[in-house]
Amino acid sequence: MPAEIISVGTELLLGQITDTNATFICERLAEFGVDVHFRSTVGDNQDRIVRRIRHAIEQADVIIMTGGLGPTSDDLTREAMAEACGRGMYRDPESETAIRAFFERRGYAMAEMNLKQADVPEGGSPIPNTCGTAPGVFLEHGGRLLFAVPGVPREMREMTVREVIPRLREHGRAGSHVIRSRALRVFGMGESMVARAVQDLLDTQQNPTIAPLAGQGEVVLRLTAKSPTWDEAGRLIAELEAEVRRRLGSYVFGEDDTGLPEVVVRTLAERQEMLSTAESCTGGLIGSRITDVSGSSRCYAGGVVSYSNEAKSDLLGVPPAAVDEYGAVSPEVAELMARGVRERLGTEYGLSATGIAGPDGGTAEKPVGLVFVGLASPHGVSVERHMFTQNRLDNKLRTSQAALDLLRRHLLDAGPPP
Repeated sequence: MPAEIISVGTELLLGQITDTNATFICERLAEFGVDVHFRSTVGDNQDRIVRRIRHAIEQADVIIMTGGLGPTSDDLTREAMAEACGRGMYRDPESETAIRAFFERRGYAMAEMNLKQADVPEGGSPIPNTCGTAPGVFLEHGGRLLFAVPGVPREMREMTVREVIPRLREHGRAGSHVIRSRALRVFGMGESMVARAVQDLLDTQQNPTIAPLAGQGEVVLRLTAKSPTWDEAGRLIAELEAEVRRRLGSYVFGEDDTGLPEVVVRTLAERQEMLSTAESCTGGLIGSRITDVSGSSRCYAGGVVSYSNEAKSDLLGVPPAAVDEYGAVSPEVAELMARGVRERLGTEYGLSATGIAGPDGGTAEKPVGLVFVGLASPHGVSVERHMFTQNRLDNKLRTSQAALDLLRRHLLDAGPPP
């Protein structure tokens, strides 16, 4: 029988947070050949949680719950698990000791309600939490394996990998086949263009499979293979990946969690070259994304957020006459911004962005979503025009992607550093 993931939390039903926990658990289970057939979400109501668990027991062999293990009155997963399985509750002394010690180490007074986290359904056992106070729960019931892990993502990830997966293997619930995936990340082609380039592969796919997915400012191609061994699944994916890369060429910029900032930082660091940024419509987003990458100090000198025309002139040396003649959103000003920041910060590369983020400020000649990104380098200056959407935040993200990709492609084509 398959597995079911139950996410607990009213905030999930209200759309206040995105359920990344269930996605992570599904990915880890797939790697070990555990088929997830059902995912459900239930609010912080004990009766509804109990009904959800009982329904899951009827259709799944493995049930993994995430969330509802905190110390407050609306954290009800332990109680619901006990009721659904007809069990009482007991307080685990080792968990109580660990919870008390957690607060003592930090010098905090512990509220008595925190000891609720040491309660476990009878016949079950606590799962140690190395990242927080809430132990998980493991319970065998009627041949089913039930797990409860915290809703805090960091705690959930650690417990799933360190405790849940090994216990599934110990109990023979891991499948005879593993499922392995690789995501190829594409920029510069729309989802339909990517799909057309690999349409015959989509039409004939069996194992491995291929699926195009629209991402934020990019397209993701997910390749998935099922095989008796991890290495064999990797070999199947590698063959398909080679064909996809042959068709899409340099539009593929990374894989899995490797985004454009990581690619740019890694390449610049390898070349021992420095970058500076001049941003208008993105308000510092390009620099922020670069500095999100560990080690970016080796290749990023800094940036100028020149939002006003005066700042463009005072900080980057853009002549006011150029702004008057061409407008702040123009290829000419994007070039001058890139040149200015490169010269003033003394870097090999200057990257600029200017545009109309919206939703106001557009005209017939320069509508919302119009963006120019520029790159000044030892080889000259390149400026690209883009037309994005009516959404302000989307425009900012897409502009940062376009600017980073302009630099990436230049570095890909450039010879060795002078």
